[in-house]
Amino acid sequence: MELIELFSASVCPFAHRCRLALLEKQVPFEVVDIDLRNKPAWYRDINPDEAVPALRQGDFVLRESLIINEYIDELAPEPALMPASPQERAMARWWIDFADTRFVPLFYQLLKAQEEEERLAIQERLLTVLGTIDTELKRRHQDAAPYWFGGEVGLTDIAFYPWFERWPVLEHCRGLGLPGELTSLIGWIESMRKRDSVKKTGMPADFYIAEYEDYVGKKPTK
Repeated sequence: MELIELFSASVCPFAHRCRLALLEKQVPFEVVDIDLRNKPAWYRDINPDEAVPALRQGDFVLRESLIINEYIDELAPEPALMPASPQERAMARWWIDFADTRFVPLFYQLLKAQEEEERLAIQERLLTVLGTIDTELKRRHQDAAPYWFGGEVGLTDIAFYPWFERWPVLEHCRGLGLPGELTSLIGWIESMRKRDSVKKTGMPADFYIAEYEDYVGKKPTK
C-alpha cells in the first residue's frame, strides 16, 4: 500500500475525524500540517478550496472528511469501522449525515452569533439536537456497549467526537456547558476520551479556546 499523506491542521475538527479514522484503522500515514492562517501556495494544487483535510496516496487525491473516512475504512477489512449488517450500515450513515447537517452547523452558528436573541434561539435548537443524540445513545447502550454501534468504535463515533472535544469553546465563549442530565452522551464522550486514537490526536481546551477567538469575533459572554 502506498503511504497516505493527510493534509491536516490540529484546530480543524474535520481533519481530526480523518486522523482518528487512520489511527483506529491502523493504516500508516504521514501528517502534513497546513497553517490555516498562512496557507502555502502549493496547497491549491492539492485542494483548490484550500480547506483541510485532504488525502493523497500516490497520484490519488481525495477531499471531504466523511468521504475520506469511508475510503480509509475500505482500505482493509479489519478493524471494520462500519457495522456488519446492511441495515445497521444504513443507520450509521443516517447518523453520520445527522452529525454533518444537524449538529455541526448549529455548533458554528452559535459560535458566530453576535446578538443575544439569536444566540438563545440557536442554543435552544442545539440543546434539542443534543437531547436527540442522548436519547439514541441511551436506547443503543442498554447492553452497556460504550460506542454508537456496540463494543467497537466506528465512523459514526468519529463523525461526532471532534466537536465534543471542542465543546469548551462553546462553554467559554457562549456559556453553554453540556447539561448534566444528558448522561448517555456524557458517558459516550468519556468512553471516547479513553481511546488511544483520541489521546494521540487530542489538544487541551486552552488550545481550542485560543484558536477559536478570531472565529468567534467577540469576547466571551460570561
